[in-house]
Amino acid sequence: MQHQYLSQQKRLMEAFRTDCQALITRFELSYNTHFQNFCEIWKDMQFGLVFAYHPSEAALTVFCEEALCITKQFLVNASSLKERIGALYLTYGIYYKMPIRQLKIRMTLSDWNRLMELHNQIKEEEYLDANYILCKLIVDRAFIHCISDREYGIERHFYKKLEQPKLDVNLMPEIKELAAPGKLLSTISKLSKIYEEKKRALYDAEEDTSLQFYDASTADNIIDDIRTIQSESRIFVKSNETSASCSKASSALSEIQKNHKRNVRFRKNQILAKIGRAFEKGLESEDESETDPLDEM
Repeated sequence: MQHQYLSQQKRLMEAFRTDCQALITRFELSYNTHFQNFCEIWKDMQFGLVFAYHPSEAALTVFCEEALCITKQFLVNASSLKERIGALYLTYGIYYKMPIRQLKIRMTLSDWNRLMELHNQIKEEEYLDANYILCKLIVDRAFIHCISDREYGIERHFYKKLEQPKLDVNLMPEIKELAAPGKLLSTISKLSKIYEEKKRALYDAEEDTSLQFYDASTADNIIDDIRTIQSESRIFVKSNETSASCSKASSALSEIQKNHKRNVRFRKNQILAKIGRAFEKGLESEDESETDPLDEM
């Protein structure tokens, strides 16, 4: 299964490399070096769709990481100046259009030296669009200085573990019930407090670190997080209904929706860190809306 996954990933990235080469070649053969010209080719090829239809967030993260590495290679290894400018625009487009925001463009010392050579050349020959694009990438800290093109470490082996099971059920009602008074989490909370009192009375050592391995408030924290998600969902629904009745409130509704999604995602991560990632698909409020599709460049 792992071999099949790696084989599919390799074919996917080879196809992406081929598409990058086709886009850069079309730009190199075009009539000018303006960024607008590159954008027209990007739209004509529907290049923004490279981020669509990935089976999971983990797979999308791996794809974005590899995509940045491939576009960086075009940027530092291209032969002609116009080809390098096209690769620069492509790197810019991939970096700012990818939905995974925490990734950076890895630059070795030799890569950075070649990039600075390109910077000097486009400044001297007054390629204003390219100069602006490169300066924006630098100012926005898109680059990270590294010893190698790819990250080596045990963290990379956890990408596959981030894959989520394909659950066709909604576990949110059951999870809400766990937080109800007298149910499992409440019972755990009550027993935890009793255990903590007995432990302190038995050892009478407030500062003994060996007594701090178990957090008696864990169940209470989970209950608070679940109830916060419930209250935020209700607030969101009421705000949605109120704002929908007035067309002038459309911008406020959009902001409420963004804040709601951000808060729910944060609360979900807090709960999943305690109950396990296998429940992420099921921990879905019936009031949540789906994410918006990617805009074209």
